[in-house]
Amino acid sequence: MTRKAAPKRAKKPAKPKPVSAYIVVREMVSVNRSYTEPDRVFLSRSAARKHAGELNRELRALLNPFDDGRGPGDLMSDGQEAFDALLKKLGLSAPKKSKGDGYLSSRDWAAWWDRTYYDVTETQRDAIWDALDEFKWYTVTKTTLE
Repeated sequence: MTRKAAPKRAKKPAKPKPVSAYIVVREMVSVNRSYTEPDRVFLSRSAARKHAGELNRELRALLNPFDDGRGPGDLMSDGQEAFDALLKKLGLSAPKKSKGDGYLSSRDWAAWWDRTYYDVTETQRDAIWDALDEFKWYTVTKTTLE
């Protein structure tokens, strides 16, 4: 009696290697700290950081950070007093408070930015933008694709 050869088992396909991907996202802190808007995906962290940097430079050049009605106290984790101290250090004056009582008195930061933007130096502008760490910046997050 002849024995039949056992059938060869099919080889399992090789498990694909995970691939890291870097996603440029715009943080939407005013919506929710965990909410982001993806912009573009890269295989290289340096390429993603470069792209995010370019987008952030565009934001700084085009936007008034206070246009949505929020002031420095909302856009800077250190608060309004720290922003006022920064302005003093930079030799800049904050806008005057409007007439009102208590919480009704406010400053028109959007109008202040529009008025002073062209009169401040690039260094002063950069220092102000750098302080606004709660602004909706583009950042890079890493994920793994399998």
